[in-house]
Amino acid sequence: MNGLIGVAYLPHGTMTLDPNRDDLPNGAQSLHESCMKISEKIAELNPDVIILLTPHGINLHQAFNVYQPNISNSKASGNAEWNNQWTDYSVDINLDGDISQDLYLYLKQRLPRVEGMLAFGGLSVPLRWGEVVPLYFTLHQLALQKQSNAIPLKHISIQSQPKIVIIAQPAKGTTNEEKESYRIEQRSILVEFGRLLRSWCNQASYRILLVISGDQAHTHEWSSQLPLIYQPDPTCFSIFPQSGTESAKLFDEFIQDWITGKRSQSENKLYCLDDKILINQAGNIEKFALSCGYTGSLTMQGVMENELIQNQVDHASEPIHPSANWLLTNFISCHPTYYGMMAALYIRNVVK
Repeated sequence: MNGLIGVAYLPHGTMTLDPNRDDLPNGAQSLHESCMKISEKIAELNPDVIILLTPHGINLHQAFNVYQPNISNSKASGNAEWNNQWTDYSVDINLDGDISQDLYLYLKQRLPRVEGMLAFGGLSVPLRWGEVVPLYFTLHQLALQKQSNAIPLKHISIQSQPKIVIIAQPAKGTTNEEKESYRIEQRSILVEFGRLLRSWCNQASYRILLVISGDQAHTHEWSSQLPLIYQPDPTCFSIFPQSGTESAKLFDEFIQDWITGKRSQSENKLYCLDDKILINQAGNIEKFALSCGYTGSLTMQGVMENELIQNQVDHASEPIHPSANWLLTNFISCHPTYYGMMAALYIRNVVK
């Protein structure tokens, strides 16, 4: 089966990387375990191409940024440094210029604001936590299969298969007026972007995994007893109050209901991603909740629009429904500190 075979929604909080730290907040280890289980299933899927969407890459204001289209032998590398920690976790990959070019031209003809980035003369692209953390989990099991022992890796190096394409989601703008205007506009633009991604994948002759990097509400309550590396920067205390906001919990609940179909499952246990929950409910409070993953969620709405999904996380014992287009096989959501994190994996079901 070619085309889109899986969609992984992965967090980029660095605390998920090392489960052996003795100072981890509650929930971080569970997130790590879930991400590693997703990594194992990705290895079983054995994708030819991975498309990563990042909200924290080299972003353009109100435009999509496709990395290095039509550039051969372009490398992308970086570590997961955050607060001078996690520098030993790193990723080193090659970007596929041919596939990036094809996707770039396809999108450019159909969306008003799509650009292609040519960095450093086409030689190399820096990566940070917004790309390194989800790529680490995406590629971990695939990289592990290439070595003779089963020791977990901290440095991931993939030079040929699978091929990698990176797209940075649009930044909202530079002024408060621009940001507020684009906050509404992006709801339709990003959903349409997802529809176009899906149509491009449908005509592809290879197996594609879409990976969405994103965290959830950033205004949850947090404890001053946590190590400083897990607290917001003191200059941001007015934005991320220690007591949290009502919007944070509600936003994450909306996203959980949307992604798992909690409120929209039919009698046959199938559901579609509900745009009313995502756009009208979560979208109306996102500016108070502050979620860097919301752009990826809007894209995923377009990618999986009107597709029937079966939740195997909550109904693992039930047989696969023959009408299900997708299987939700893994899901976790929690907020170890001031920001929430979520991990989920959808696998394409071959409808018989």
